[in-house]
Amino acid sequence: MPPPGFTQPVRSRTPSPEKANNDGSVSRYGSKTLAARPVKSRPSLNGLFKKPSLPALDKPAPSGMARKASTASQRSSAASCETDPSTVTSASTVTTNDSAETTPGTAYRKSSAALREQIARAKAAKKAAVQPTSAPSVDEPVAPFKTPLVPTDNTFDFGLHADPFSQRGDEKSMAKVLQGRLATARTSGRLNIAAMNLREIPAEVMDMYSLESVGRNDGSWAESVDLTRFVAADNELEMIADSVFPDVDVHDFSNEEESQGNIFGGLETLDLHGNMLIALPMGLRRLELLTSLNLSQNRLANNCLEVISQIKALKDLKLGGNLLYGPLDPCFSSLQNLEILDLHGNNIASLPSNFGNLARLRILNISENVFETIPFEILAELPLTELVARKNQLSGTLIADSVKSMPALQTLDVSANQLVQLIAPDKTCDMPALHQLTLSVNRLQTLPDITGWKNLFTLSADENSINAFPEGFTKLEKLRSVDFSSNDIRVIPAEVGLMDNLSMLRLSGNPLRDKKFCSASTDELKSTLAQRLEPSMVYHEAQDFGGAAPGQMGGQNIAKAVGAEDDDDDDDQDDFATPPTSAPGSPARQRSQTLTGQTWPVKSGGVLDRSKTESSSLHPVICSKVAAAHKIRDVQLHHNLFTTMPDSLSFFADTLTSLSMAKNQLLGEEYLTADLELPELKELNLADNKITSLAPLAAHLRAPNLVKIDVSLNRIATLPAGHLRDIFPKLEILLVSNNHLAELDPECLKGLRIVNASNNDIAHLNPRLGLLDLESLLVTGNRFRVPKWNVLDRGTEATLRWLRSRVPLAELAEWREQGGHADDVD
Repeated sequence: MPPPGFTQPVRSRTPSPEKANNDGSVSRYGSKTLAARPVKSRPSLNGLFKKPSLPALDKPAPSGMARKASTASQRSSAASCETDPSTVTSASTVTTNDSAETTPGTAYRKSSAALREQIARAKAAKKAAVQPTSAPSVDEPVAPFKTPLVPTDNTFDFGLHADPFSQRGDEKSMAKVLQGRLATARTSGRLNIAAMNLREIPAEVMDMYSLESVGRNDGSWAESVDLTRFVAADNELEMIADSVFPDVDVHDFSNEEESQGNIFGGLETLDLHGNMLIALPMGLRRLELLTSLNLSQNRLANNCLEVISQIKALKDLKLGGNLLYGPLDPCFSSLQNLEILDLHGNNIASLPSNFGNLARLRILNISENVFETIPFEILAELPLTELVARKNQLSGTLIADSVKSMPALQTLDVSANQLVQLIAPDKTCDMPALHQLTLSVNRLQTLPDITGWKNLFTLSADENSINAFPEGFTKLEKLRSVDFSSNDIRVIPAEVGLMDNLSMLRLSGNPLRDKKFCSASTDELKSTLAQRLEPSMVYHEAQDFGGAAPGQMGGQNIAKAVGAEDDDDDDDQDDFATPPTSAPGSPARQRSQTLTGQTWPVKSGGVLDRSKTESSSLHPVICSKVAAAHKIRDVQLHHNLFTTMPDSLSFFADTLTSLSMAKNQLLGEEYLTADLELPELKELNLADNKITSLAPLAAHLRAPNLVKIDVSLNRIATLPAGHLRDIFPKLEILLVSNNHLAELDPECLKGLRIVNASNNDIAHLNPRLGLLDLESLLVTGNRFRVPKWNVLDRGTEATLRWLRSRVPLAELAEWREQGGHADDVD
């Protein structure tokens, strides 16, 4: 704090070296007067264009008062005097003492006048915009009225010039371009006059080999070669004169000395697509070397085929986008050297009966026509590698029953039709070379067995009504891309997780029962499915089989009695072992032996493996011999042709604990019609058959020790009435996923520990299931909406707790009194 009475001295400002220190008078605003300022000081523009008030502009300045010049005006005029010679000269002529003061005032008046003029123009413009436009005078010219552009139905006229990009040159420039192309064609043998807006073949083309034409373009006759390729596509040709392609034999020209000959006689390729041709010259048949002819996008009708069919050397013919109609003319089949045929975009209804004469045909495109059927009986005899028939009127079954194979076919496209079946039911068509199959936008409900299509890379079958993956799908090791979107698929085979080369699988738009697969990527889907295919453990190790995926409990995953000891010695087992040089269980080997000496190999642990042997029965004589020599604990009959459970299994009744008959042909309710006693049986696998009911098991199977039943991937609609434990007293595991169950009765499941009823048609989940003492309950992939999938995803306990919360309080209290859990409900 400064002491009282202290006065801080005023700090003097350091003078600028560029400005002179004049002790001129200072106005009350802190600015120096005109007399005190030097003339050569640097001018400032601040305030020069400041808008004055409008009343001040309208008032005239008093005559007796001198206008006071602003500082900015003075500096501006001073700067102009230094830089403008005319200003300096005019200033030097003034001899009065007030010359230094009048110069800034003059500049100020000029800028003010300009500003007032600008404001006046702005006001006038604003006033003109508000007031209506006055009628033009008689002398003023009236601008012509332009009709507004109106769009039409098929196009819109933007009012552009006919050639907005200057692609159409004048006649002189086009003639120069043509001469350049002709000069190139003489030495290369390839003439291209495409997209030149030609209405006829120019005369310069016909005279391109004349001496005058060769000399005019500084060419050499020795360098000229015959034309082998002629392209006149994308022009406006409607007719081609007969003189261009004369209908005269080539040998006849040699007898005429004055004739110029046929300059196109050596053509191998002729491209006339994108024109408006309505007829073809007859002389085309004289082109004996022509192998490629492109006449697409013209206006040719059936009469043109008479000329084309006489060009015997043709290998590549394109007639797409023309006016061909009705049945194809039989004369077309005379082109026996034809390899590629494109007939798309016409109105053709059928192929001729003698179409098989095209013995070398490899590629056939008949898309966008009106075919109702395709004669595969004829096409199967041809070396076809590609067949495209999309956007036709195909319906019913595509391939007839008589066609057994298409050995060379690599690409098949029949999309956008009305097909219901690709092949008749229970029939197969071998296509070992097929790479790409497109079946999109049809009415397909099922796909045939594709096990033999080993080289299939791409399969597109979207927008159909397919309800399941085709048989043999998971065995296609080379399959990379699959599109099953917008179908009726509900279940994804778990074996898809093992398809290593599958990089894209589209399933959007399907009513998948496992909702989390709807938004999962292909890698995530495969990873989830692969986890469901982990090998199952031995049953007596208390493995939770409830988490098994559909199809996991197949024959290869049946629990083995690994730790069991056989009463026979190891030497006795070796006597019946299969020699290393022979194929175990080979049908050919068994048929070569006599019945009295025939036997089956038995693996360690008492496993009789007769899987994948195409067996349909078990001979009782052989079964009795095997049963006498071994204690059979596990019989594997999966992947065979059994239609019923064989009675010969009774020979192993005393020791048999596990039986697998998955992936056979057990059908309906006739798979077990007689009583079968298997008192030691613990595991029964009947997965992946066509069983519709468990009633035959309940009526005829005597298995008091049965613990586990696997009937996944069948057609079971209902479970037996009553308690399953009344029929099989020790039953604990029931795997009934991927069937057609409409309901799940809690009374039927009492006493079970593990129940897998996923991927069925259950519309309502009975809340009393929550009162069962279940360790695992899988009900995902059904039709019910409650409980939601996030409840099911939390596990069995959360699902049962949710179900108990919907049970009436009286029943819930009674259940708790009988020993139920006293936990809280959701």
